[in-house]
Amino acid sequence: MDLDYLLAIPSWNSVGILVTFFTYLAIAGSLIPAKLVPGVTLQDGSRLHYRCNGLLSMLLLALLLGVGAKMGLLSLTVISERGLELLSATLFFSFLVAFSSLCCWLQVTKSEFFP
Repeated sequence: MDLDYLLAIPSWNSVGILVTFFTYLAIAGSLIPAKLVPGVTLQDGSRLHYRCNGLLSMLLLALLLGVGAKMGLLSLTVISERGLELLSATLFFSFLVAFSSLCCWLQVTKSEFFP
């Protein structure tokens, strides 16, 4: 039994796809008009406001993917073709973010509890 397909190591292409998608989310989330929704009341009485523009971001992404596919810049089956590579790249990125968050938290608690 050949198990090579289970050992999906992220390629640079899958990392590039993931970085492009996260870049799109960051740009679209800040530029697309959004409804501001107040969040829960914090301890000091203030509230955070959240931008809700998920539907418009999704529609713009679908439009951009359709235009890109029509122009021959990308394939619409890229997720199914590179599914395991994208999954492993996403997991690696998630572990990286979690580890960096842990390191930042340790720095804050170290300076807060041990001056």
